[in-house]
Amino acid sequence: MKEWQTFVRKFSDMKEGKRELFIKDLAEGPRKYDTTHVIAKVSRKKTAVKNPDKLWLRSESGIRYPEPWYISIEKELPEYVEGKPWTSVFDALDVAERQHSKSK
Repeated sequence: MKEWQTFVRKFSDMKEGKRELFIKDLAEGPRKYDTTHVIAKVSRKKTAVKNPDKLWLRSESGIRYPEPWYISIEKELPEYVEGKPWTSVFDALDVAERQHSKSK
């Protein structure tokens, strides 16, 4: 089971289900902290996703949520999201996630 982490403004911002996220690889070695942009299913329960990996949540200030969530990556996306310079990546992800939901 791999371990990943992602950042949220507030822990209550994270919702279960299909999400668009930037996740960081926590595996030891030269690829540690590499960032991947994905669409994934996330859940608080390990049994709710197929082939789950652990997902650690961190707040904007770096505080780690005490319990892991679980993630199953469905699709890798380009390394960026469109947005205006100096805008919040969280805001840009919200817009991108809404656009992906509409295109289905």
